[in-house]
Amino acid sequence: MFDKTLSDNRNPDTLPDDIASLLIPMAERPWLIPNLVVAEVIPLRHPDRPGHGPEWLLGWMHWREQELPLLSFEKLNESGPVHIGPQARIAILHSVSGACRFYAMVVQGIPRLLRVTPGAPREEPGDIGPAAAMNVQMGGDLAVIPDLDAVEKAVAGLQAGQRR
Repeated sequence: MFDKTLSDNRNPDTLPDDIASLLIPMAERPWLIPNLVVAEVIPLRHPDRPGHGPEWLLGWMHWREQELPLLSFEKLNESGPVHIGPQARIAILHSVSGACRFYAMVVQGIPRLLRVTPGAPREEPGDIGPAAAMNVQMGGDLAVIPDLDAVEKAVAGLQAGQRR
């Protein structure tokens, strides 16, 4: 029989029953990421200044008194050209590795909130690029879990001169 006192005194090392996540439209498969990674989704706009360097760096933009790199996941993941669709937005992402505080990514629409339970996403076979961790199926949705450590490593590798 389930003991109510056990559920109220959870071990902090155990996994939660579910994780609030976002399914974010991208040019190819949508991203599946925890919602805590996304600081804000803002309307699409041109970068405040161009990016000089890798093709995936679309430019630099000001957000809340910070200068953030604006990235193309498709270019970073070597999976296709930069795509700016009619519903495109910019997602401001928190760093998960600490390599940077925030960075911006072009997304193709408004994210959809969903709850992910343990074992719910099933790994799907298929090619992934250097910025993707795996392809998954979540219910009826095919998605990609991005390798945020790899993305942030690329962002951290931008030369200090590009930030000024």
